[in-house]
Amino acid sequence: MARKNSIDKKNIITIDFEVDDNWSFVEILSNMARGQWVVKKTVTKRFHVGWKNVLRHFLYFCVALNVLLNRHRYNKIIGYQQFHGLDFALLSRMLHLKKVNDLTIMTFIYKRRQGAFGTLYHKYIDYAVSSKYVDRIICFAREECDYYKEQFPKARGKFVFVPLGFKPVEGFDISDNGIIFATGRSNRDYDFLIDTLKDSPYKVVIACDIYKNKNVPANVKILNNCYGKDMFYLMSCCHCVAIPLRDLKISSGQIVAIQAMSLGKPVICTDSIGLKDYVDNGATGFFAENKKDVWLGLIKKLYDDKTCYKDMCIKSANAYKNEFSVDIMYKRIARIIG
Repeated sequence: MARKNSIDKKNIITIDFEVDDNWSFVEILSNMARGQWVVKKTVTKRFHVGWKNVLRHFLYFCVALNVLLNRHRYNKIIGYQQFHGLDFALLSRMLHLKKVNDLTIMTFIYKRRQGAFGTLYHKYIDYAVSSKYVDRIICFAREECDYYKEQFPKARGKFVFVPLGFKPVEGFDISDNGIIFATGRSNRDYDFLIDTLKDSPYKVVIACDIYKNKNVPANVKILNNCYGKDMFYLMSCCHCVAIPLRDLKISSGQIVAIQAMSLGKPVICTDSIGLKDYVDNGATGFFAENKKDVWLGLIKKLYDDKTCYKDMCIKSANAYKNEFSVDIMYKRIARIIG
């Protein structure tokens, strides 16, 4: 049977999260990047803990294999989950297949690891991203692009910075219960946050399914089963949002920062490459070294300086509206894909 002409082919986005039937990314891509776009969804969030990670990566591989076997049906492919795209490129290169698709990899995060496994992991990523099958890799931090260019020199021209966006958080009344709220799992240093605030007058709530700590002080509460609307409710009524990070060279924390801004909440965060493109230091939040006295001083300012706090709330909401809404991100990506 004859293969489809390119004008008759569809385009595909592979994701690992829930979207509604009227996902705006599809509409924007259809208008700006042309062609019909379909979505392949495989949700894996319940497989992020312990041995289940193996199953998660097996599912990623299965998605990539399925797209590979049907590659002649598509013009453009977006691996919104990075391993969908990486595994697609890996298989294509190993099998020496003819390049027939334009492949974009999104949400790319890489951390150099130690030991034999780290060496093998680096070779896997390098083998995939340096192949002809990958056309571009979307990164959500400017400095991160420079770091990846050094790590993968054969793929230097493929790393593109696009500011991350997030869907508006709606249906919540904004209030202030005086609590410092922290959430997210990637690269977090909640031990530092607890140690910093354990003898302070501030109350802290940490929502993270993988963080376990039974020896927490009375002013700290840890929630291991708080998602979606419950999480957004806690954020909507907190005083500020804390994002303590371990590794300063890893891109992480942006989604939480944007969520906080969408609700008009200032953030205090570790000064890292992943957040410099999002948090306007002194305007929408504070950058801080991971030192107790620095964090305590800035947190105190957020509570004691009412004028500063109110101004930050307004600027945070405006920054989200003008720079970090999800549709703004989608339009930027659609322009790049063309």
